[in-house]
Amino acid sequence: MNLDTKLLKTITIMYVEDDPVVMNQTRSLFEKIFKKVFFADNGRDGLETYTTYKDEIEIIVTDINMPELNGIDMIKQINEINSDIPVIVTTAHTDSEHLLNAIELNVDKYIPKPVLVKNLTLNIVDLVSKYRKSKKIETLAKGLVQQKTLEEKNNQEMESELTIKRALVKYYETIIDNFVFSLSIDKTGEIKKASSKFMQFFEYDENEIIDKNINDLKCESCNTESFQQVMLKAIRTKKTIISTHNLIKKDGSKVMFDITMTPYHDNQGFVDGYTLYLDILL
Repeated sequence: MNLDTKLLKTITIMYVEDDPVVMNQTRSLFEKIFKKVFFADNGRDGLETYTTYKDEIEIIVTDINMPELNGIDMIKQINEINSDIPVIVTTAHTDSEHLLNAIELNVDKYIPKPVLVKNLTLNIVDLVSKYRKSKKIETLAKGLVQQKTLEEKNNQEMESELTIKRALVKYYETIIDNFVFSLSIDKTGEIKKASSKFMQFFEYDENEIIDKNINDLKCESCNTESFQQVMLKAIRTKKTIISTHNLIKKDGSKVMFDITMTPYHDNQGFVDGYTLYLDILL
């Protein structure tokens, strides 16, 4: 993966490091390649900095062992403000306790020191890109939920418009069916609905995919992260999850997708199934 200098210049990060030598080396480089970098030399200062500039900061890179407030406790408090913010932990300590703490906090990357700057920068770009896409989808989803609520209220108040609204919804569903790669699966992973766009592209018949398990899809990359693992991550984090998979069409050709998996819930708040949207990576 090559670094896109234009993209780097759009990213604002917070870098927390108590070692003055590492801090100065990183400062001189990061200030040149990123749009803006907020620096902090301890967890307390990092927490205050994020609280002040949370609307600008898109990713946090932090050490663990620091004075006043360590990196783990800082992340815990920042998660209370924004649990979606991507976090990369860099530390010379690789013991299991630190790893378990990082995993519990859903830290996105754990990079041991000494850190290779290019590797760190690539991870920053990757996580920020996914964060932006997730926020965009989340904003769209919230807008759709608000619109759906308003439509339902209008349906109750103006019964005479119900037929028109149903026709409009049917029109939207037809557009989605014909132009969007989408799947609906139940909580066990069985595929209950596939868009025509998906079926035509992969050359499946209904009997080959409907009521089949999502894990039965031909997927070259699923040995690394299966759909079942993504489903469990969505349940654990209660978030929309974006993952990248290399799917194999019926003719044997391979296509890489970003797959957005969104859980939906029953009346008691339990996950009742998932909607998957697939974007081809060119």
